[in-house]
Amino acid sequence: MTGYECREPPCLHVAVDYPRKRFAVFLETSDGELIYIPFEKIEKACREAGELLSKRFREAQGSEVDEIAEEILGAEPLEE
Repeated sequence: MTGYECREPPCLHVAVDYPRKRFAVFLETSDGELIYIPFEKIEKACREAGELLSKRFREAQGSEVDEIAEEILGAEPLEE
């Protein structure tokens, strides 16, 4: 992908079409798959995270992320 290198996936890319003054945001997975993310969803998530940070929450790290995914979102762990 020209101009957008993802060294540590997942990566968020803001792809800009300067002549037409438009942009799109994509999530690049570790498989190189690009998934379009509507900007309003990103804005909403950032607002929610900002509110939590202002209430002295902290971002989960390491295995805490997996715990939250399983307990809160009902996600199943990937088998490798």
